[in-house]
Amino acid sequence: MVSKQKLLFAWLMAVAVLFALPACGTVEPEPEPGAALSDKVSLLRFAFNASDNPSIGGGGSTAVLSNDYYCISVPEGTDRSRLVPEILCSNGATAYIEGVLYEKGKAYDFSGNVQHIKVVSESGLRTGNYKVLVKHGIPYIDNQVYEFMNEFHIPGVSVSVMKGTEIKYSSGFGFADQAAQTRVTPDHLFRMASISKQFCTMCIMTLKEEGRLQLDQQVFGEKGILKGLYQNITPYHEGITVRHLLSHSSGICKGLSDPAFTWSYRMYSNGTPVPTDTLIQRTLDDRQQPYNDGSMTWSPGMAYNYSNVGFCVLHRIVEVISGKDYESFLKEDVLARMGITDTHIGGYQNERRSNECIYYSQDGRDGYANNLRQLAGAAGIITSTNQMMRALTFMDGDDTVPDIFTPETLEEMYTPYPYQGSNYYGASYKRYGLGWRMNYPSSPYYFKGGHYHGGNIAGTATLWVGNTEKHMSGAFVCNSRAYNENSNGDIDSNMYILLERFLDYFNN
Repeated sequence: MVSKQKLLFAWLMAVAVLFALPACGTVEPEPEPGAALSDKVSLLRFAFNASDNPSIGGGGSTAVLSNDYYCISVPEGTDRSRLVPEILCSNGATAYIEGVLYEKGKAYDFSGNVQHIKVVSESGLRTGNYKVLVKHGIPYIDNQVYEFMNEFHIPGVSVSVMKGTEIKYSSGFGFADQAAQTRVTPDHLFRMASISKQFCTMCIMTLKEEGRLQLDQQVFGEKGILKGLYQNITPYHEGITVRHLLSHSSGICKGLSDPAFTWSYRMYSNGTPVPTDTLIQRTLDDRQQPYNDGSMTWSPGMAYNYSNVGFCVLHRIVEVISGKDYESFLKEDVLARMGITDTHIGGYQNERRSNECIYYSQDGRDGYANNLRQLAGAAGIITSTNQMMRALTFMDGDDTVPDIFTPETLEEMYTPYPYQGSNYYGASYKRYGLGWRMNYPSSPYYFKGGHYHGGNIAGTATLWVGNTEKHMSGAFVCNSRAYNENSNGDIDSNMYILLERFLDYFNN
């Protein structure tokens, strides 16, 4: 028979073992005497369960691993300073939150910028360090953005979605500045790349409505807007109009590598950028007559051929007609009418604004290689997704916010241009109006009824859409550009898919 003393001793030992169990990980049988203690230090799960956090509701929220950070969202209004986490890690390991021993069921402060979790192995010989980003948001949206960021190695993203003129969701993800751990907000400035072309279009349409130019006005030559500014003007050049430039139908770059991003066109031999006028002149010198590719002659108005230099010409037209530098006209005569005050022409890294992202290069490409002032009308804009949504409300044909353009001007911008050529990019091409894309060609039909555009330069990936047939608008911008692919395609294809999905979510 076992003595009472032995029974009491066994009970006390059991209680001691219970209280000595690790604060993280699953509970498993005690190892056999002499068995080696585990050196594993993996963080297996980080979550805020609804049962522990009533303000979260639903099924709670589970962190998503993105670029070495565990990212997790909680609903707006949730007190981030008092959240009860569930942490599971390797068997026998112990977790610490900001140096404090993790205790299941206890509330911790997650209101800071980045929270640090240390996992110590059962053996005590190894340590794992993890970082957690907690933000207010919508897990359905946010988790997909974080997965996208992880697949394409994007440090920071901003997303805004609007129905009619009402912002439904606007949020930042990850870091505007990784070194400083500055979290992205929807007011952070990002380089817009080719979304800059829509801002240039706004300038041209403003001059048009003021009666200071006509869309079918000649650009080059003795009767052109830019008379005397460029040399070696041929009859082909004289046939180019403002409308041709806006619709990418001037033919000015057909058969040439993109002059705006080709060293020999945009740089001096010593590696410094040439002025915009020199870039344009070099392009005109190399395109003295219409290009014939065997299927048709690429003369003005015949076919769609995307031209960055064409929008450099347009920004020079703005300057010549207005008598102001391009950025001043854009800010004072266009954006001020919308109440937009924090949109600019970007610069190099040493010219970065205090609320502007840092741009991160991938695949050996330099995110700061391009002179944005040289390319102002084609690729120079920096702005935020919040400001992008505001701009769209002034150009949507909805009187809730009075438009800055007449219905006739809006119709011209958003109607596919009637190209005259015979090949695919000719009369059958219905995907570009004046400065805007429309009629996405694939299935599913993205952004049906809306006008949209993307942007692509090193260090940047951008996309926005205005006023779909369901009156949805949105923007999705990144501070890096990836060159890998997943099952859905490249980074741009994934952005189309996600933004369309987010518009649908908020339309219900």
